Amino acid sequence: MKIQDIIGACRAGSERLVARVRGILSGPVEKGEQAGNGRGVGVQFVLYIVIIILINLVGLTLNFRCDLTRNDSFSLSDRSRDIVANLKENLKIRVLFSKDLPAQHTSIYRYLKDLLEEYDYYGNEYFSYEIVDDKDLEKVAADYGIRPVQSQEFENDQVKVRRTYMALVIRQSDVIEKLEAITDPTGLEYNITSLMEKMSGKIDGLLRLEQPIQVILYMDTALKELPIQDIDSLEEKVKAAVEKCNSENYDKLRLQVLDPSADKTAGISAQMYGVPKLNWKAGQDRTGKFIAAGDAYFGIVMKNENKVEIIDISVAPTLMGKNVITGLDKLEDRINNGVGSLVSANPRIGYISGQGEVDLDEQQSPQGGAVLKRILSDVYDIKQVSLEKEDIPADLGLIIVNGPRKEFTESELYKIDQFLMRGKSAIFFLDSFTEVSMGRQTQFMQQPLVLPVNTGLDPLLKSYGITVSKNIVLDSSCARGMAGGAVRDFYHVPVIRKAGFNQQSVITKFLKGLGFIKVSSVDADGETVKRLKLSRADLVSSSDESWQMTGKINLNPFLMSPPENKADMKKYTVALLLSGKFESHFKNKEIPIPEKKEKDDTAPVAKETFKVSKLDATVSSGVTNIIVVGSSEITRSGFLMNAKRIISSSAPGEDSQDRVFSNGFFIHSMVDVLLGNPYIPEMASKSLEYNPLEKTGDRMKIALKVLNIALVPIFIVAAGLFILKRRSQRKKRIQDRFSREAGHE
Repeated sequence: MKIQDIIGACRAGSERLVARVRGILSGPVEKGEQAGNGRGVGVQFVLYIVIIILINLVGLTLNFRCDLTRNDSFSLSDRSRDIVANLKENLKIRVLFSKDLPAQHTSIYRYLKDLLEEYDYYGNEYFSYEIVDDKDLEKVAADYGIRPVQSQEFENDQVKVRRTYMALVIRQSDVIEKLEAITDPTGLEYNITSLMEKMSGKIDGLLRLEQPIQVILYMDTALKELPIQDIDSLEEKVKAAVEKCNSENYDKLRLQVLDPSADKTAGISAQMYGVPKLNWKAGQDRTGKFIAAGDAYFGIVMKNENKVEIIDISVAPTLMGKNVITGLDKLEDRINNGVGSLVSANPRIGYISGQGEVDLDEQQSPQGGAVLKRILSDVYDIKQVSLEKEDIPADLGLIIVNGPRKEFTESELYKIDQFLMRGKSAIFFLDSFTEVSMGRQTQFMQQPLVLPVNTGLDPLLKSYGITVSKNIVLDSSCARGMAGGAVRDFYHVPVIRKAGFNQQSVITKFLKGLGFIKVSSVDADGETVKRLKLSRADLVSSSDESWQMTGKINLNPFLMSPPENKADMKKYTVALLLSGKFESHFKNKEIPIPEKKEKDDTAPVAKETFKVSKLDATVSSGVTNIIVVGSSEITRSGFLMNAKRIISSSAPGEDSQDRVFSNGFFIHSMVDVLLGNPYIPEMASKSLEYNPLEKTGDRMKIALKVLNIALVPIFIVAAGLFILKRRSQRKKRIQDRFSREAGHE
């Protein structure tokens, strides 16, 4: 029953009750009707008060909420409601926020409280939250290993740095997860909900374990002879961290300390797991003791059945000349994260390797993919797949081909083709050109060579109806920066605004800004799309003031300028999605089958042969999704870390919220949608965002001014005159009616 029906029923009942009371009261009254009417009015007033109280009591259980923000920022998504409403074990959230927060962070605290109230409203009896009192804050934070955040505050014409706590701890059974520095409200609901999901999966995985997780410290005894600070106490530190983690992981961890120099089996396993090696030259320590040159395995490995996680630790010199062990910072958190990766049942992504793709394990270089790996690892497990050595595992739902530089063989292309024919999905980040450094010549203003990239993927994608053009898209809407002592436009670094995003696609509808670099246009063949009845979505496009560079490519910003003829400018698609049932690239073709190599290592490498065989699949068995992006540069660590600055640089001085979203959000959204998690982009996009009016042209500004200054008052006056006329007509009708009745009498 709706609340309006309840109110209507209460009102009707009250009227009947008032009528009865009036009838009862009117009997014994002998002093006339006036006294009865007075008592009736009093009873009616009392009844109305009772009804109001009853309606408020009903509203406690039949209330509803309405969120009028564009992205429903203050409401939980359906996914969050389902998770918190179906908890099967006690889950408690503890909020560790300092009371005296800087002004820029107070809104985050209020937003967090509003979200937790929503979780509490939809949660069942197993959900609860607590805001830790300020006097207990330091002690509780220390117990959880949470450190304060340094915040800048402008006060009395001075910039002050304050240490505040802005953290959140989620505990379910013995499992603990933390958000240690909540300095941005963007995606806060997503972070909390994903941690809840992660904890549930982790608990289930731990309870299913038949054998404990092995934590193996590989440390050669020779390391103890080196002048390394705290090397003697390292084993005890690792042991203490493992013991503490055991209390949070159902006592499922076992520590082993292995010496590869004394145990050959340990050396073989260290090499197999990829444990780093320390190398040192001969020399003397500070006491004059001679140290012979050598090397030794040094690292921590976590192992569960066939899954392995490596915790990197190393030795590095300090400015004071001491050698210290690095990588021990927050060791307990790193072990806990490793446990989650080993026991979780997260969806897996296949990352193709072996053709010079972006290296996910490259931590130091800005050209590596360590940041990309970190972005995707919050929800997904990434498995690197070498097509030369193995087939693509059948349990993968998605593969990523990211910036290959070498040519794929036909048999490798066949593996990709047949994976897609099983109704799976793929994302291709492809470069048409690559820069080759000229070494020392670059110091003398010699630009790197720009060479075309040939990967062999073009024919494969063309058979699916997709073409990556041999061009570089230049855009007037681009990043700006210093070059040659002046601020210049970097036309080969397009900055995509809202108009360039497909508003119908969940992948891009929540985006506000993206940065690209050295991107090529992507297009789809209309005939193939029509013949196969494919669905096309241009996800990201450049602005209308874009043009292309073809032929000899030179990325020197001094040599770039927009074309004089505006007709040469147009919009280019740089990220494209095709969905449907594709035909195999190898349909009606000979299937490549590589010959097996002989066991003899001296035998020549066997060449690929072609044999006529039956295709595993000629048409995709289900709906296949293929996304092609015309650049892999946007996935590299250096660009991902600077994407926000690049986006905001295109409009200096503006308080633009375009910087809220980075390229990592776009990449994550593509993976989410292709793996059947379309709720994640919406959830992760929620924030306390400021939404300024969009820029408009002069004509629109004049039209809006006329509307507000002239048309609105005219409308109000017209409405008033209309109402006045209606009232006059009604008054006249009433007069005419009573005049006729009087004349009839």
